[in-house]
Amino acid sequence: MPAVDKPLPWQGEQWARLLQQFEAGQLPHALLLAGPEHTGKGQFALALARLLLCRSPVRGLNCGSCHSCELSGSGGHGDFRWLEPGDKSRVIKVDQVRAAIDFAVKTAGFGQRKVMVFDPADALNVNAANALLKCLEEPGAGTHILLVCHRPHSVPATIRSRCQMLRFPLPSAEQGLDWLQAEVGDAGLAGQLLELAEGAPLRAATLFREESAAELVNLHKGLDALCRGQLVAAEMPALLGELALDE
Repeated sequence: MPAVDKPLPWQGEQWARLLQQFEAGQLPHALLLAGPEHTGKGQFALALARLLLCRSPVRGLNCGSCHSCELSGSGGHGDFRWLEPGDKSRVIKVDQVRAAIDFAVKTAGFGQRKVMVFDPADALNVNAANALLKCLEEPGAGTHILLVCHRPHSVPATIRSRCQMLRFPLPSAEQGLDWLQAEVGDAGLAGQLLELAEGAPLRAATLFREESAAELVNLHKGLDALCRGQLVAAEMPALLGELALDE
């Protein structure tokens, strides 16, 4: 993990809004970060969490050098909890939330604040959501709750109503391409991957890191050519064979 975490380039407006509230001492205790998958909401939540835990922020970001930043960067900060579905599970369970609530009511051990991130909040099962509601209604002093959410309406209205919602749309094609090109190092490939990922830059970056990225791009080109009548159907098995889809 880098010493300093920052929002992604297309998240400047959302970051500026929260930073203004933070510096004025008016940051809500619960935030719902809502938007399509693979657009960097988790990265935004991490950057905000580390800022809140930092003892000496610098230019609106965590400093990266204080003891608190060292702990949050290593995953060992006692005032920070990141909750997600466990191994072989698609849901965040009620026992996880109850443990988080016990954490929330305790006094911060390293600074002024405690931070909990639920990623994604869509994964809360019914019992877990009901348990979290109590924490939202009676948050512990200095406790901040960040809910990363792909589908806001899958989260109970009782929870949504107790959070300030911050929306994260897909970045513009130019923003996504500029960032992805820096990650990939090839403008042409970046454009193809971004198209394949339907404009979601983090998904495109994941495709690039996978060994099958080039084959997926070729398959996408082949399917597009087939749709436009430029490729005969008999050629498709060869493309599919390159991906070893029969394994």
